[in-house]
Amino acid sequence: MQALIQVSIAASATHTKRNFRSTSTTAANRSGVGADKAGAGDPNGGIAADVRRARAALALARGCLVELQQGLSNRGAPGGCVRFGGGPACSSPVSSLGGARDLVLLFTKLKYLETFSQAELAAYANAADAAAPAEAAAQLRARQEEVRVVRQLATLANPPELLSRLAALLHIPCHGDAWNEIVKFAANALPFAEQTESLLVRGSDDRSTLCPLSKTNNYNASTIPFPTDVARGSCTCSSITLEAFERCERLRQELLLNSLSINPNAKSSSALFNTKMRAVRTRVATCLGVSDLVRGDQLRILLSPSGTDAELLATVAGLARLYSGLGEEENLPGGVGPEQCKVTSIITAGGEIGRGSNSASGGKHFSNLTPSGEAGTAGDPLRKFPTDLVDVVTMPARDDNGDINRIDGRVEELVHEKLGRGGGVVLLHVVVGAKTGYACPSMPMVDALAAQYPNGLIVVVDACQMRVDRSLYREWAAKGYVVLTTGSKFFGGSPFCGAVLMPMRCVFEMEAAAVERHSELALPLGLEDYFSRYDMPEGMRHVRERLGTNMNVGLLLRWETALVNMEPFCRIPPRDIASICKLYMSTCRTKMQSVWGHMVELLTPPEPTENDGTSTVTPMDTIVSFKVRDESGAFLDMTALKALHTLLSKDVSNALPDDALAKKRCLLGQPVSLGKSGAVLRIAMGADMVNEVYNRGKGESDFAAAIEPLSQDDDAILRKIALILKHWEQLHHKYIEKCVETAPLEPLKPLSDWDFSVKDAQVARVVRHMVEDRVLSMNDQAEDETKLAIVYDLDAIDMAFQALLTSFPVHFEHRFAMKSCPLAFFVKRAIENDVGLECASIVEVKHALRLGCPPHRIVFDSPCKTRRDLQFAINAGVEVNADNFEELNIIREHAESIFQSSFPECTPRYAGNLPRIGLRINPLLGAGTNACLSVSTVQSKFGVPLTAENRAKIIAFFCANPWMTGLHAHVGSQGCSLEMLSQGAVVLNELANEIDVAAGTSRIKVLNIGGGLSTNFESEDVSPTFAEYVEVLRREAPQLFERTGRTILTEFGSSVSSKTGWVVSEVEYVKTHPQVDGDDLSQTAIIHAGSDLFLRACYRPDLFARRISVYNSAGMVSTASLSVQNVAGPLCFGGDMVGRHLELPTISRGDFVVVHDTGANTMSMFSRHCSRPAPAVYGYRTSEDEISLELLKPAETPEEVMSFWG
Repeated sequence: MQALIQVSIAASATHTKRNFRSTSTTAANRSGVGADKAGAGDPNGGIAADVRRARAALALARGCLVELQQGLSNRGAPGGCVRFGGGPACSSPVSSLGGARDLVLLFTKLKYLETFSQAELAAYANAADAAAPAEAAAQLRARQEEVRVVRQLATLANPPELLSRLAALLHIPCHGDAWNEIVKFAANALPFAEQTESLLVRGSDDRSTLCPLSKTNNYNASTIPFPTDVARGSCTCSSITLEAFERCERLRQELLLNSLSINPNAKSSSALFNTKMRAVRTRVATCLGVSDLVRGDQLRILLSPSGTDAELLATVAGLARLYSGLGEEENLPGGVGPEQCKVTSIITAGGEIGRGSNSASGGKHFSNLTPSGEAGTAGDPLRKFPTDLVDVVTMPARDDNGDINRIDGRVEELVHEKLGRGGGVVLLHVVVGAKTGYACPSMPMVDALAAQYPNGLIVVVDACQMRVDRSLYREWAAKGYVVLTTGSKFFGGSPFCGAVLMPMRCVFEMEAAAVERHSELALPLGLEDYFSRYDMPEGMRHVRERLGTNMNVGLLLRWETALVNMEPFCRIPPRDIASICKLYMSTCRTKMQSVWGHMVELLTPPEPTENDGTSTVTPMDTIVSFKVRDESGAFLDMTALKALHTLLSKDVSNALPDDALAKKRCLLGQPVSLGKSGAVLRIAMGADMVNEVYNRGKGESDFAAAIEPLSQDDDAILRKIALILKHWEQLHHKYIEKCVETAPLEPLKPLSDWDFSVKDAQVARVVRHMVEDRVLSMNDQAEDETKLAIVYDLDAIDMAFQALLTSFPVHFEHRFAMKSCPLAFFVKRAIENDVGLECASIVEVKHALRLGCPPHRIVFDSPCKTRRDLQFAINAGVEVNADNFEELNIIREHAESIFQSSFPECTPRYAGNLPRIGLRINPLLGAGTNACLSVSTVQSKFGVPLTAENRAKIIAFFCANPWMTGLHAHVGSQGCSLEMLSQGAVVLNELANEIDVAAGTSRIKVLNIGGGLSTNFESEDVSPTFAEYVEVLRREAPQLFERTGRTILTEFGSSVSSKTGWVVSEVEYVKTHPQVDGDDLSQTAIIHAGSDLFLRACYRPDLFARRISVYNSAGMVSTASLSVQNVAGPLCFGGDMVGRHLELPTISRGDFVVVHDTGANTMSMFSRHCSRPAPAVYGYRTSEDEISLELLKPAETPEEVMSFWG
């Protein structure tokens, strides 16, 4: 393991290389699986040796990684410092780019650790190389936290949580302007910040996942360039070559360096990635000889994670054709009902094409992992996929005796049955190169059907094996056929990568379907789990908009590995390709029959498909299929051949140390079942072999000598088969029967940064600082005296927003309720932290726009919106939630006027664009424990009460007005339990589902579940936390966490801002009270803040009492004796009491009183009673040694107060 981990060190920063290398080396030495001990006591034997050699080979490919690090260092401003393993803290401040670089390097390290087994991770977590006990203990704690994060990387809720955890490991503060810049840089870089061998499996399915021990996938191939491979598995999948790996590594570095660039002329990460994907499509078109057809708008090339995924695009083309008019009721021929209008997908060569083709063609998951990284259940429909509109008919490749089925007659009959009366669409799959090398059905018959049914029949040519003359791609394109291709079969690209040659008619139909009323059926939501918008050409703008925004970096890299072989192959003259293939296949078959006939039996090559002289689909003869006999002479069945296939791919020298052949890793095509006739293994010739022979024998008329090394490798394969059969029981027991158990995931510790409340000890430091710096002035003669100030902890504000963001999944968006704290600096912090705004008046809307909040991230909620308010907000692009039916009618009138004035009369109704429009409903859940702030009672002024009558009216309105897209509910504040808040979300979701069913489409795009999380005013602790709310919400309303395409909005206000601020006032006077029997009240302190700032605390102290602290005139915590006192405000009425009968240190004139947790509803509820000026607002940041204080808003002047009165 020592050598393995050190391979990764080159990718780390120069200034961290020594620390990372030493810690990794120690872990390797103590793990018991080092270079000399690989395989000792390991039931998987030589697996560790395989991985060791493979990763050693990576060192060759990564010679340029130091250059990468230098590039990162050069682009980062000085001051960044990575501290892996609990190293010393940075002595200089962390720059934005430097901090982002450190996060990226740590992420790269953790993702590398993720590739190791649980035993190796445990060894790493329990090893420390520091000499001093204290340092060693700190290092162990840091490593254990790293490993804990490693085990949970895949389960983190969202990118903010990931970045926050990385920052916690590096002790980088998760707040402030610097943090927001760090997040922007790091988020750009993370898609490229993994080892290349790991990135190569991203954006695929579970077929590509590497085993943590063997580093191979289900087909025994790897994204690590094993140097001892004998590659004959191109009919299934291939391991990466060193040359291909180097190309991928350089490409990854280019993308990573660009993502961290501060050059203003550099492309954005997404723009550069889009350019690279466009280049792949162009290069593929060139290789297939169809570049001119793309330029001439005869076809487009669409990329796909695999050939199996490409089936989904073919089905989408069928659905788009169905909704282009064929399936419209008014266009149906007589006697054909809408229920008969379906897409029928005819899958041929069943059993000899990809196992998942049937499922994918029917709109179902074929794997438990989707390319987006989200989980799926094989056999279940994609999200919102109309599986009832798609029928899949599979025609098996062979009969029970193993003979090839002749299916032309059945295909012809079925197509006539489905299309004879019109009204449907048939996808007819023509397989050109099944697993054993044959094609079906016959192309002349297919051509005739296509001519007879030019509208209803879409021919899908499955050319995924790519074992055809490239002139055929032009021929198929000319006929308007959809062609499925790959780079990961014949061309040996890493598994898997696909492409679809889509004729322009289908492209136009897909584009039209993406914006028509059937768009959710023709291009279902679940497609975004499989395809990214970057997979499609830019010209398919509407289709791209319905796909995911993620960058499938793995797909880009996999296509790069395919083009390594594809581009040189396509430059070889076709005549030479045919000669090389014929010579190799003849040599291989002859040797197998003459030398190894006692052990293998060759399957008779398929006969060429009948040909009328105008169309040929005969695949290239490049696959040798053969049965294998065991020691007794009996043929191995399918199960035994799978075991043999696995054993061939392994280094089994641990079990057979005296046989050099045991080390040889031979990757063949996976076994194929022939029914009762048993099963076959396959030796497949790939483009890499053709390239090798051509380059070696170029210029000679005979390629025989150039083929000899390949023939020797084939002999090695057969000799290893014989070796395995000889030691079958021993090897089968050691390598096949043993299973590897994975340790369960450990829960992550909560981040300390999520506790964002201002601590009392910190308040004491700041008060003392303000007194010492004379910010709080006690000089009655001073012109700029400051007796009162509102104070905010700026770091706490950022941490509060980060706590909100990191607690919820990514499809939750957040809007800060401005009414709780509309101060400009606070609102800007929300915007900077990627949180939108909820506005309760049109002035708040204008305030939000003035401060730079994008209109689509503003929600306008108010029970009293005027027609002018609504027009302004909608025209500005602000999201609006109507509060009642009358308001909805005003919005409808305005919407119709927009549509009518913007488009000609022939334009379909509601063709224009509006911001999101929703309706606030009252879920009628009751008052909770705080009736004065409840908004969910029968008598509430907010929203439409969800009675049975109103429910019907709401559903009808949504059905009649397609521009209505949202529902909103707010249960209440400060007194509603987490369960009660969650129940409001349940009610909202149920109504949304009813509306969608009634509308026949996914009408509700946004569920706004409001805010209402209570604030703890009794101590400095944040309780409940956002994470605790999410936990209850998951339990009570799990539907919100399903990926249905809906956006969930929250509107937290007080729960974000309350604990981030406090108020400090000088005590102006103290009034002593005479002793009264039964009352121990001793005095009342008069301060400069009362109900003008603490409205709720003064009027309802039972619900909103605030904690109060006392400081002496020097700003130190008061040590005076305790007594019972009142704290009163300055206003002229008896109820102006901030605190009643409080036991506090006895207050003296000139002391300072701090009222805690006043970050919300303080300035926003400021009263003009008695014409007192609003106080100054300060903000501060603290470090271990200093306090930085700034004036955020000056106190009002008397002139400003008087001007208020006119």
